Amino acid sequence: MQDIRLKDLTQRKVMYLICRGPWRQLPDMLVKLYEYVSKSGMETTGPPSGFYYNTPSEVGVHELSWEVFYPVKSETPEYFDDASRFGMRTIAGTRVAATIHKGSYRKAASSYERLQVWIKMQRLRVSGPAEEVYLTDISKANEEQQIEIRLPVCAV
Repeated sequence: MQDIRLKDLTQRKVMYLICRGPWRQLPDMLVKLYEYVSKSGMETTGPPSGFYYNTPSEVGVHELSWEVFYPVKSETPEYFDDASRFGMRTIAGTRVAATIHKGSYRKAASSYERLQVWIKMQRLRVSGPAEEVYLTDISKANEEQQIEIRLPVCAV
């Protein structure tokens, strides 16, 4: 578990898209978000990410709640458009336990399990939704994909 570490993330401004349903929509939702960010004239400051608020073990696949976002450089005020499900907001800084998953985003369960075991061993607890940072294009061959998995943590 040498590849797991604690990181302190700073506050981030993001353009986001609220998503519902199966995670297999992820590639299409990232394209949709990128197109929206580009049309808005925003400058991205990092790779796309996603927050995952529940799992198929908790709810039905069509009830999954998640979002994708890009960190952006912008003075645009925060907003959310119900009709389009796009918005702009600031994400507070936080401490996370993080690891790099290599391979398909669809096969990240073992990386999540290792991360959760490590968190318990450190006498920490998960304190928010999982975040995945897509370090490579997720449409690349599965073995080429790299995802940083982040779980926010705090003391028990």
